[in-house]
Amino acid sequence: TMKKLLAFLMAALMLCCVGCGSKPATDPTDGIAADEPVEIVFWNVFADDSDTGVFLSQVAEKFMAENENIKVTIVGQGGYDAIVERLEAAAASNTLPTMAIIEETFLGRFYPLTVDLSQYLSAETIANYQQGLLVSGYYDGVLRAVPFNRSMPNLYINRTLFNEAGITDVPTTWEEYFATAEKLTNKDKGVYGAGICWDTDAWIFESILYSHGGDIISEDNTKIVLNDTTVAADIVTEYQKYIDEGVVFNPYIYQDNVWSTIGSAFLEGKLAMFLGSNGVYSMYNQWMKDAGYEMEIHQHPDAANGIATGAGNIVVFSNATEAQRQAAAKFMTYLASDENAAAYTVLSGYLPTTVSCVNDPALQTFLQENPFFQNAIDQMQFAHRRPQTKAWKSIYTALTDELAYCMTYTDTDASASIAKVAEQAQTMLDEG
Repeated sequence: TMKKLLAFLMAALMLCCVGCGSKPATDPTDGIAADEPVEIVFWNVFADDSDTGVFLSQVAEKFMAENENIKVTIVGQGGYDAIVERLEAAAASNTLPTMAIIEETFLGRFYPLTVDLSQYLSAETIANYQQGLLVSGYYDGVLRAVPFNRSMPNLYINRTLFNEAGITDVPTTWEEYFATAEKLTNKDKGVYGAGICWDTDAWIFESILYSHGGDIISEDNTKIVLNDTTVAADIVTEYQKYIDEGVVFNPYIYQDNVWSTIGSAFLEGKLAMFLGSNGVYSMYNQWMKDAGYEMEIHQHPDAANGIATGAGNIVVFSNATEAQRQAAAKFMTYLASDENAAAYTVLSGYLPTTVSCVNDPALQTFLQENPFFQNAIDQMQFAHRRPQTKAWKSIYTALTDELAYCMTYTDTDASASIAKVAEQAQTMLDEG
């Protein structure tokens, strides 16, 4: 089983690492002999021909031109779920890559196999990362991952529909959100005031829950607290109510992919606002312009109470040689340079991973042209910790299935559903 495998690998790594502790290197290249070639293999979640995949390959080429003794092999693995399956298989066969991008919550599954990055990245590099995005990079107080492909849920609005409804102010609380949604709803034109998709890993639900003051799991990741209050059930019940009233668009009643369905409704001018990842900002902004609509991105309602972050962090695996670890750290530092970090945000719409890259000329130009994206940057300070347990995938699968059922059949008792999920989740957590 995976549990036994991780236990075995962890024990082996502990034996291998006795006496190997060292001080963090001020220069991540310390120990890399200039005349000794080293190869690092970097698994990622992008298609090779995607914009992000091409960007990563181009950066690697520039890095290798400046560091002729280091070869960087970029390998796309087809998405967050696919890379997890392949990493588990690689762990079992002792063929893990040097480094990889994993969805932030999977650190709870892979942390025994990763190195302490504070031993390889300089203190200056670590301090320059957006601290809100580093929240999920620590496990038991040890820095195991750093941000790269990161996002948060933001409030997307169709300003054109707001203007048509005579609404200027953007809601900043959940009470304002639903009140505004009611005003935006135009049943004669088939326009819904808002829409909802919890996403396949429940991170949108998580974020809404955190912003209401709720939580899913205790800080030590040992107890499910989802049903300790009525907050979770109340959220679901409220959405059911507004769906029944025709105010909230419900993609769960269609056979198509829920994100595609809600995205299409937004792009067609049938949906005035929804919560979505800032990672699609650049793409959606262009599409909305092409469709003749004005789009804006704003902070998550009640963001100051805490909101989820999502997407990818970079880890380095312990099976790497010392030279590979230091080469990987040098490449990570290169990715975090102002030029590269800013260029990636401009290209993708993902969050700027470092503090200083926000001042890069390219990103400043992007913000001048897209001033509402500053809202995405400003809400990073409200990042809430997320579950870090090997059981999280099983837990969020049960949660999203139940949430989808509650949306498909809106007369479902949300309290009973949340209680059911909480009980199942605790069993999963206990079993590890």
